[in-house]
Parts: sequence; structure tokens; C-alpha cells
Amino acid sequence: MKISAKLLRHPWLQHGCFWLLSTYVLLRIFNKDPDYFTTDLIYTFLFQFALWFVVYAQLLVLIPRFFKSGRYVPYGLGFLLSLFIGVGIHWLTFTYLADWLFPGYFFISYYKLSELLQFMLVFAVTATLLHLSKSWFELRRKEKQIHQLEREKLDAELQALRAQLDPHFLFNSLNNVYSLALDKDEKVPAYLLRLSDNLRYMLYESREVQVPFAKELEYMENYLFLQQLKFGEKVHIDLQLNGEVKEQQVAPLLFIPFIENSFKHGMKGKTKNAAVLIRFELAPDSIRFHIRNTLPQQQIEETTLLPTSGGIGLENVKKRLALLYPGRHELKISKEAGYFEVKLWMSI
Repeated sequence: MKISAKLLRHPWLQHGCFWLLSTYVLLRIFNKDPDYFTTDLIYTFLFQFALWFVVYAQLLVLIPRFFKSGRYVPYGLGFLLSLFIGVGIHWLTFTYLADWLFPGYFFISYYKLSELLQFMLVFAVTATLLHLSKSWFELRRKEKQIHQLEREKLDAELQALRAQLDPHFLFNSLNNVYSLALDKDEKVPAYLLRLSDNLRYMLYESREVQVPFAKELEYMENYLFLQQLKFGEKVHIDLQLNGEVKEQQVAPLLFIPFIENSFKHGMKGKTKNAAVLIRFELAPDSIRFHIRNTLPQQQIEETTLLPTSGGIGLENVKKRLALLYPGRHELKISKEAGYFEVKLWMSI
């Protein structure tokens, strides 16, 4: 169905259908005797030479250059001129060109000037109306697409804000700051600085279509720092980078849902000796991301393969990848032997 719709919108097919219909209608008018069908078919073909000029003068010159810009006086003068040039082409066709193209036939133009102008006027007006109707439908379709994109963008922004400003994470972070402050811990300034940096990144910088990977990495490092302070010795966090961080650009907040997911589902209950292992392999044109976290016994015994994370969730991450990196990414998610694992490759 999609291929058929695409073919129907192709200009060459539309114009071909128009002129086939024109040939059929004119042949019905010209052919009065079946014995002269071939002669009348050739006559119809020749008769349309002038019509072709009048129609395409409208479509290619007069409408785009004058009519659509509101210059109606030049358009009207150009339209009249095209009609009289069409009459001249018609005269030349049947006076000289017909004998040269079809020497075995004898043709004369038996239509009066007024009748000829009527034919040209009908074709010019019909082609103009069809063209303007097509332009109107295309404009409506584009407006609908723009409206849909704007609505999806707004929904995505609202969804991202809900995902980013996780009240529980913010509340727990402030509680941790309060506890550290009561103990007069020297880590309080560093904690507040990282929390502030992450809030700034989430609210402002992550609104861009793409951000430097270095910025995204800084956000992830701050997040891991805050989580390490929160869980302390209960969890071992290891972040490894293979390759150089250069000018790589990525969609913002693309990796963090996987990291959030590892803490949310890997730190449930009374967890001991938990681990979150993260590895990036960087190249100038691609990124490999691998995250592996231990699961508490309760999670190991559950049969659900893909736990859903807070915020935008793994399913929404898949949709984002499909939209932002179509045909340029591979995502594998698995749970086995007490571990939850995500492997992502993406071409940037």
C-alpha cells in the first residue's frame, strides 16, 4: 500500500495519467468513423502539441513565478500570451510538422480560432485547478505532519522532564546531603556541585538534538558519584573507557536509563556485594556501550526478562534509538546467571 501511494504521488505518473485521459477524451470527440481511427489518433496526438505548451507554461512558469506570489496582472498577461503562442504552435504543427512526421497522411486543422482558444482555455484552467488542488492537499499534509511533530516533541519534552526530575532521586540526594552536613563531612561541597551540574544538564543542555559525548559522560560520572555516596560499600561501581573522547556527538540522556535501571533493580531489598559494571568502547564514528549489574535473589528467581525502569523506561529507549539511529544501532538485553546485561552498539 505504501509503495502504491508513493507511486501515485510521483509527478511523472500523474502527468502521464492526465495526458492519457486527455487523449481518450479528444479521440472520442475527433473520431466519428471507426475506419479512420488511426488517422484520428495521429491527429489527436498532433493536436495536443499546442495544449502541452499552454499547460506547461501554466505549471512551470506562470503559476510558480506570478500566481503564487500574488502578481496577478503579469500572470493574466502571460496567460493570454501563452494562448496566442499556442495558436501559433497549432498552426505550425498542421502546416509543416505534420507532413514531416507523418508523410503518408494528410492533415488540416478544421477548427476556428475561437474553438481552438476554447480547447486551450479548458485545458489550461483544468491543469491549473488540478495543480492548485494538489498544492493545497500537500500543504495540508505538511501542516498535519508539522503539527504531529510539534505535539510529539512537546510530549517528549514533558516525558523527559518527568523522567529527569525524579522526585525520589532528588529527595534522596538532598537527604544524603543533609546527613553528610550533620556529620560535617568534607564531601558536602563536592556532592552539591555534582548534583547542581546534573540538574543544569538535565534542564538546559539535554534539550539539544545532539550533545558532545564528553558532556554525557560527565553527567553519567556525576550520577555514579551520587549513587556511590548513597549506597556506600553496598555496591561496587566500575566505569571503564576504551578509546579517546574526542568530538563524538550523541543524543542526550541515551545511556542513563540503562544505568538508572541497573540501580533500581539491582539494589532492591537487602542487597550485599552488588556490582554495576559499565564499559564504553569509543571510536570516531561509533560507540559500544556495555552495562552489567548483579541482581538480588528475588530478581533472579523472577521469570520477567526485562524489568522496566523508572522514567522513560527501556521500551521508550528502544523507540528513541529506532527514531534517532535507524539501521545504525544494535541493542541486546539479557538476564542470566544472576546478572542483568545490556549491550548497545551505535554508529554516530
